[in-house]
Amino acid sequence: MAYDARPVTVLLPDSASAPIELYEAGAALRIAIVERAGTGALDASWDAAGVYVLLDRHGADDSWGAYVGQAVGLRKRLPAHLKTKDDWQRAVLVQRDTTFGFNSAQIGWLEGRVYDLLDAAATATLHNGNRPKDETLPPHELLMLESTIAPLARVLRLLGYDSSSPVEAPAGANVTGGVVASKQGLKAVKISDLLAKGLLSAGTQLHSTNGVWPARAIVLADGRVQVGQVAHASLSTAAASITHGSVNGWDFWAITTPTGDVRLATLRQHLLAQTPATTS
Repeated sequence: MAYDARPVTVLLPDSASAPIELYEAGAALRIAIVERAGTGALDASWDAAGVYVLLDRHGADDSWGAYVGQAVGLRKRLPAHLKTKDDWQRAVLVQRDTTFGFNSAQIGWLEGRVYDLLDAAATATLHNGNRPKDETLPPHELLMLESTIAPLARVLRLLGYDSSSPVEAPAGANVTGGVVASKQGLKAVKISDLLAKGLLSAGTQLHSTNGVWPARAIVLADGRVQVGQVAHASLSTAAASITHGSVNGWDFWAITTPTGDVRLATLRQHLLAQTPATTS
C-alpha cells in the first residue's frame, strides 16, 4: 500500500438524511457527512470540539463554494447556519476520535489551515469574510494537526469537491501578460513574483508540511529553491526530490510566522489578491 493511501471505515445509515460517519485511524479522526435536511439527526456525541466545512452545490463550470468554521460544540453550531446561510447543501464535520479530543486552540489553528487549503483550491470559492486567525501551538501539536488535512481532502474529493491547487510555473518561465488575479492565474505565479512583492525574501527557510517527508529548503534570490546542495527550478521539483514522486510544491512547503505556519499556496493567494488583473 502506498504511504499516503490509508483505509477509512465508513458507517452508512439506512436513512438518506442521517449522517454518514467515517473513521480514519491514522490521524484518529471521526468525520461526519451531513446533508442539510439531516442536521437535526446528529447525536450527542457530536457535542464536541472540531472544524466543519459547509459545501455548496456545483456550478455549471464545476466550481463550488465553501464556508469553513470551528466550534467547541459542533452539533449546536450547525443548526445556526440553517438560518443564516442558504447556499450550502451538505456539511463535513471533523472531530478527534480520542478520549480528550481537540481543544479550542487546536481547532482555531485547524480552522485557518482548512481555510488555506480551500483558498488555494482551483475550483473553490470561500464564503468566509476573513481568514480565521491561527493560534500559536508547539511543533508537536502542529504535526498532529497537519495529519488531519490529507484525510479531509480525500473525503472532500470523494464527495466531488476537489481541493487540490494548480501547479506553479518554473522559475524563469515567460508569463505573457504578467500575473492574473484569478484561479487560472495561480498557474502563472512563480517564487520570483513573491520575492518581487516582498512576500518572501532571499534566504527564507522553507519546511515540509508533510510529516511523512520532513525536509527543509532555502529560497534563492533568483527564484529557485535549494534542497541540500541542489537548486531546483520550482517548488514542486524541490518537493519531488524529497518524495520521489509528483507533488504540489505550493502545498508541500511552508514558512514559519509568529502566528503559525503559512503554506506557500497561501502566500500565492495574497499575491493574487493585491495584484490587479492584466491583459496581454
